[in-house]
Formats: sequence, C-alpha cells, structure tokens
Amino acid sequence: MFVIGYGWTAVLAVIALGVIGGACTEIDRAALDVAQAVHPPVLDVFASLVGIFGRGEVTIGIALGLAVARWRTSPRAALIPLFIAATILIETLLKLVVPQAPPPEDRSRTIELLPYVHVPFAHSFPSGHVARAAFLLRIAQRVPSWAVVAGIVLMALTRVYLGEHWLSDVVGGLALGLGVANVARRLY
Repeated sequence: MFVIGYGWTAVLAVIALGVIGGACTEIDRAALDVAQAVHPPVLDVFASLVGIFGRGEVTIGIALGLAVARWRTSPRAALIPLFIAATILIETLLKLVVPQAPPPEDRSRTIELLPYVHVPFAHSFPSGHVARAAFLLRIAQRVPSWAVVAGIVLMALTRVYLGEHWLSDVVGGLALGLGVANVARRLY
C-alpha cells in the first residue's frame, strides 16, 4: 500500500538527491545523445505537437474540464483533478531548489507551434510536462492502462528528444505526477 500510494515521494526524493549530487550527469548526457541521434524534421514537429498537451495552461484546462464533468456524478470525485495545483506547486518548488541546468540551448529542437505563457526557470528538475501528463493520465477514468503508459512514455521521450529536459528531469516528473495522482485518488 505504501509503494502504491506514497512510495513515489521516496522515488522523487532519491532522484532529486542524485541530481543534486551529480550522480545523474553521465546518464543524462548519454540519454540526450541517444534521443537526438536521429532527427528528421517531421519528428521535431510531431514531438512539439505532443508537448502542447503538457503545457500548464492546457493541462489546467483539462483538469478543470474533468472536475466539471465529475461534479455531475460525484462532487467529491470532482476534487481529484484539482490536485493538479499541488503538482504544479511541488514542481515549482523543486525547480527553485534543485540546481539542475537544462540541456544546452543548441540542443533544443522545439518548434513553437502556438504562442503560450512561458515561465522561465533557471533549473529544469523536474519536467512539468511529464508531471502534469502523468498526473492527468493516472487520474483518467475508463482509459486503458496501456494508453496511460503509452501517453506518459510518449511525453517523456519527446521532452528528452526535443532537448528540453534531461532523463533525470522526466523521471522526476513521472514520480511527481504519479505520486500526486495516487495521493489524490486515495483521499477521494
């Protein structure tokens, strides 16, 4: 029960300590090199499109829509999607205290397809895109497990491929999103 509900907090803490201690540097650089070994322009566009679904304003809108939809059947269950605020708050705090510089600018492949609100952080740990996507996919009802896993993996891979995050950032985002989702589901 601990691992399912709250073990993700321990996983997040271990990864954060690994990042702070520099234990993730080599694997992060190797993962970025592997992810960017092939880069046809169509993949840059596809990965950038996937990234739209992890943006803060998009995920907050989805969470609010889920809350409204759930309100009809269970006002208590409508509170679960609102825990995205906790995900964003923890992400922000970690980005302020875990000193992980993002990948170099010259490695970025993101194509800005739509204008959006961008809050620049000096640090990249954890990936907010992955945290928010993992949170929303984990709380989704009537979505097959394979689709949840595929969606999270796709978001994680695109963040590294685009040079927006290191592997440790996306694993940290995964732990954060799943952890908050599991706590929210258990509370309600």
